[in-house]
Amino acid sequence: MSDLGERIKRLRRARNLTQQHLADLLNIDQGAVSRWERGHITPSARYRKELEKVLAAPLMELDEPLLESVNKDLHFSLILDCQLHVLAASETALAINGCRSREELIGNTYLPLLDETALNLYHWMKDAGTFDEGINWARFTTPTPTLHSGYRWMESLWIPFHLANGDLVYRICSKLLQQPPAEGLGRAVLEVDGKQRELLIPTPKRLQKDQEQPAATHRDWHQAI
Repeated sequence: MSDLGERIKRLRRARNLTQQHLADLLNIDQGAVSRWERGHITPSARYRKELEKVLAAPLMELDEPLLESVNKDLHFSLILDCQLHVLAASETALAINGCRSREELIGNTYLPLLDETALNLYHWMKDAGTFDEGINWARFTTPTPTLHSGYRWMESLWIPFHLANGDLVYRICSKLLQQPPAEGLGRAVLEVDGKQRELLIPTPKRLQKDQEQPAATHRDWHQAI
């Protein structure tokens, strides 16, 4: 039985649900639930989301040592999943995002904050295999969204790894740049199967102005969505 299957089984039993009852709530066959719990198949992203709603708990459990190492990091450090949900964050990352507490950032996704340029970069990353175990590492020098502080120029290193349940996540270490690159271009470099891919990213002038005068207005996450 896989770790993910075991967790689904534990959460189902904790809520006094039979496999058939859970299947009915998801509008699927009971056999699919059985195969999930035995580790024969893995629920798709759609059904993982539905399972988390029905079971009222995340399917992914972070290893405590990893979580603590990121939370206690003195530098800007995050763990993100493939949908850019924040799973762990250092105090420095919270401060740069303009957050008053860890709860304000953890569990939310950066996707609603991406402008057109950043979305194009995200889709390029997806096409390159970043989110389906295709990369060895990624390095970015780009204007990066923050929750309350607008876009900030950062240099970031993404390192992929798997959690105990097999989910792919990224540990991200970043540093703020005091000024944008002289050419005003962002840069992304991925290593895929031992070969590097590079993308130069034209950035709007307004993002350079935002770096000089970061937004001071505090916004709640739901206002950004």
